[in-house]
Amino acid sequence: MPLRNLPTDVATSLAQMIDIRPGQVSSIALTRNAGFDLTLLAFAPGESVSEEEYFGDVLYYLVEGAACVVLPESRIVLEAGQVLRVPAHVEHAVEDAGGEGFKLLQLNAHE
Repeated sequence: MPLRNLPTDVATSLAQMIDIRPGQVSSIALTRNAGFDLTLLAFAPGESVSEEEYFGDVLYYLVEGAACVVLPESRIVLEAGQVLRVPAHVEHAVEDAGGEGFKLLQLNAHE
């Protein structure tokens, strides 16, 4: 099965599927697929992911809160409901922009 950890008997919001836990970045893998990885993440206030570079494009969809994607030449703030693509091989970080924590859906497309 390529999709996993998703409800099949009742519709649920992405925000309700994961909790923000103090001092942590929590994650739920939603796929097991060779073509892409889909992960739901919850960042506690002040938490971040340091600079990373992916071999394929990355799509970020902000589910809840405010986040900042830090690129080599800019900082892009995302608010709930917004989406951003970071091209393959661009080093970037993701951090809390609102001080309240945030929930993020991340899709990594493999080359």
